[in-house]
Amino acid sequence: MSRFSGFPAHVEKYVGTVRGADSRGTGGRERAYHLVYCDHRSGPYVSVLTSGLREHTAGAPLPQELLCTVHADQEIHGRHLTAVVAELLTESNSRVGYGALIMNDRLLLPETEIAGALAAPHPYLADEFDVLLDEDGGPVLQLITLLPVTRGESQLVARYGRDALYDRWEQRNVDLTDIRRPSAA
Repeated sequence: MSRFSGFPAHVEKYVGTVRGADSRGTGGRERAYHLVYCDHRSGPYVSVLTSGLREHTAGAPLPQELLCTVHADQEIHGRHLTAVVAELLTESNSRVGYGALIMNDRLLLPETEIAGALAAPHPYLADEFDVLLDEDGGPVLQLITLLPVTRGESQLVARYGRDALYDRWEQRNVDLTDIRRPSAA
């Protein structure tokens, strides 16, 4: 039995129903991971998760998978953001930690202000979601949530740190699952 065998049950416990997954093959080439789609019980949201990235996150204290939670009608954007970051990590054979900014030099998602992501614990799920434990209670997998960020928000983080951005989001009651939201910077 794999030490990651509890991953699907863990996701369904905290997020909701796994609806399906894309194959590793895309655009004539093979990805290092699947993209998994999970519908939330708590409302019209979808999380797009990687499955298999854990085999390629060199140097991480724990193997990692990525996810992005968005409004259900914005699934294509969540898919794109998750896939872009996952490709970056697999191509560079690297990992990402909480607080890391992964930015593009131009807008990443059409019809939005989103230019990248902030790696973080999931802002709306229980803290226990962020780490998968094995049968003995030991951590075996870290789940990194990608919070979509605008260029202005990334500049705020660069100048004042990520806590300044979290404070701004909280002050403005920002819905971090809305890809089409305006910048809080």
